[in-house]
Amino acid sequence: MDDDEHAKPTDHDESGDSDDAALEFKEELADEFAEDLDGLSMDDLGAAYARVAAEHDPEAFAQPEEAAPENEASETDIADEEPGHSDADGAYVTPEAIVEAALFVGHPENKRFTEQRLASLMRDVSPEEVVVLVDQLNESYKEADQGLRIMRDEQGYRMSIAPEVEAVRRSFLGKVRETRLSQTAIEVLSLVAYQPGITAQKVQDQRGRESGPLLNQLVRRQLLKMERIKPPEGGRAIPHYHPTERFLVLFGLQTLDDLPQVDEAVREP
Repeated sequence: MDDDEHAKPTDHDESGDSDDAALEFKEELADEFAEDLDGLSMDDLGAAYARVAAEHDPEAFAQPEEAAPENEASETDIADEEPGHSDADGAYVTPEAIVEAALFVGHPENKRFTEQRLASLMRDVSPEEVVVLVDQLNESYKEADQGLRIMRDEQGYRMSIAPEVEAVRRSFLGKVRETRLSQTAIEVLSLVAYQPGITAQKVQDQRGRESGPLLNQLVRRQLLKMERIKPPEGGRAIPHYHPTERFLVLFGLQTLDDLPQVDEAVREP
């Protein structure tokens, strides 16, 4: 009886300490997302990423070997089924439609499409002809007063919106520049931005501290999105994190390719 009576206060004390620690952590987490009028820049991300890489375990930043995609060899098959053929419903697929569809869906690795890559999706279409096709599509968008445009830079093509409707996108995404993020939150964002698809465990390994609650907050803020992927060996699906469109607008980016380059010696010591 006496032993039980002594044990109960001990359990109560431990529970109280745990509750206090949890409350303190929640208050600390809330401070990470204080509202202010200060804006952010993409340079903040690059600096944060370099700092985290330099301060923590270099082995945590080692890039895992990636297996070749199983469907990589299917691109030749796709090319054989393109222009000059009917689809399953008997409709003719034009080169313009293929270029438009590819740009609309986007590159699987979030890269730009080059003329050569787009031409490889079709038979008897050269990279030079792709340039003409893109010009024709943009002209048709303008004539129809559509809000889409195909943009080109030194890295290739991407589907975007017309500059005159940029304000519409910002109104839908909200006044993101009115959100001030703490340095800790920017560190986590930088790790996800430079390593899209990173897991919570990987973020924790690279930062050297628990990061799950902060990742969840960033997801709720619509700055990150979570995708659950089952590992090849089976088992429970593991959350992977990616930047959102709102994130890109917040940092003034069109795509992740616009992120400032970080010294490879810093990224992987």
